[in-house]
Amino acid sequence: MSAFDTIAIVDWSARSAPSPGKPTKDAIFIAVSRAPERAPDIRYHRTRQDATEALIALMEEELRLGRRVLAGFDFPFGYPTGFARAVTGSDDPFVLWADLAARISDHPDNANNRFAVACDLNRLFPGLGPFWGCPPAAATPDLPERGSLRHGHGLPDRRAVERRLPRAQSCWKLYTTGSVGSQVLLGLPRLHQLRMRFGSALSVSPFQAPDTPIVLAEIYPSLLADLVTAERRAGEILDAAQVRVLAEAFHRLPAAKLTAMLQEGDREEGWIVGLDHEAELKGAPCLS
Repeated sequence: MSAFDTIAIVDWSARSAPSPGKPTKDAIFIAVSRAPERAPDIRYHRTRQDATEALIALMEEELRLGRRVLAGFDFPFGYPTGFARAVTGSDDPFVLWADLAARISDHPDNANNRFAVACDLNRLFPGLGPFWGCPPAAATPDLPERGSLRHGHGLPDRRAVERRLPRAQSCWKLYTTGSVGSQVLLGLPRLHQLRMRFGSALSVSPFQAPDTPIVLAEIYPSLLADLVTAERRAGEILDAAQVRVLAEAFHRLPAAKLTAMLQEGDREEGWIVGLDHEAELKGAPCLS
């Protein structure tokens, strides 16, 4: 039996305008699996606001029905050691979430101030960095276009979990392919919103014990890349295939195994749930 009644896997996006009306890659896809034996419902969202409202509605309904929810998001839940303390004076990742929520403006049409916030954060550190990457028009002396221009900021480029998974991108990269850094800046304030909304009914892996009705966890869409390739349907957008396969795989894990995975990882930097357990995740047969 699964540890959760419902699993929602979210492929996030840092687009600065609404995604096209027709589902397309590099947008927000959410796979919602309500039973291991049924195929997940795949939902496409054009804006972060729309996706957040849909997740709140889902969580509220599942709470009303007495069902447990695991929601996985494909961006880091923390930064390399030292960043949170430098910004907030605390190692607590939730203090950093609140700080970023106060800095970030993310409008219903996806317009946002992430590059300006990155500039402000870079000014807190010596040298230049750690954030980098922006459109040429947004480049300033405090936000370099290329990572090679950074120097002297004193922070690691990768978290411990990313050193274990070299193909994962650095959370400092804000622009062009693999710009997970922008997803983090625009994602953590949304997670903070969920924490404020659901209070003690919600916990966050691996920072808290996963024993609440709602649990948030960091996932990595390419963790099961070969399984996704094998299970991808004709014409299926890769982002949609990834969230679907991950939702199916996590939902089929025995309760004790998934609960143990959610407790692994660094309590400051965060962790990708399921890392080093790929064989067990792949062993769960996926629906075709």
